Amino acid sequence: MDFDDTYRELFKPVYAYILLRAQDKNLAEDLAARTWQKVFDKQNSFNPAKGNLRQWIFTIARNEVNSYFRLYYVRKVFSLSDFEDDLAGETETENVEASAEKKQTEQILKNAMGKLKSNYRDILALKFYSGMSNGQIAQTLKISESNAGTLINRALNKLKLLLEAENVA
Repeated sequence: MDFDDTYRELFKPVYAYILLRAQDKNLAEDLAARTWQKVFDKQNSFNPAKGNLRQWIFTIARNEVNSYFRLYYVRKVFSLSDFEDDLAGETETENVEASAEKKQTEQILKNAMGKLKSNYRDILALKFYSGMSNGQIAQTLKISESNAGTLINRALNKLKLLLEAENVA
């Protein structure tokens, strides 16, 4: 495993996953740093027979977040727009009206995600922010692939109901 290449390839999705779970930019940065430190320290213990590298790293990230919340249980606001701005920077050509509409939609999504049970937020983060397949999610969460698919479906249905209540979906 070449750590530098792995870091460059997976930093953004790992950070996005942690940010979604942590719901606080500073906390996410701390947890991401701890995650990558553990990946670096334990890179020689990675066993491809137990899963792919991406799964292994996201399992470490998930464990770091879970460990933090077991100890401190912090609830703060997740801001997808802050994350996107930090990573990509806003485009100069984006007009004010479109930007305001985008921020309003992100706020509604953020609020709806915040209302989901933590296991639903977690599985949606693994699916859509980490880009894992249902099989990879199942291995990470130590559940069956069928159960992973069911949980994703339930989480999406609940999110849809919450968004419909806001007249968005």
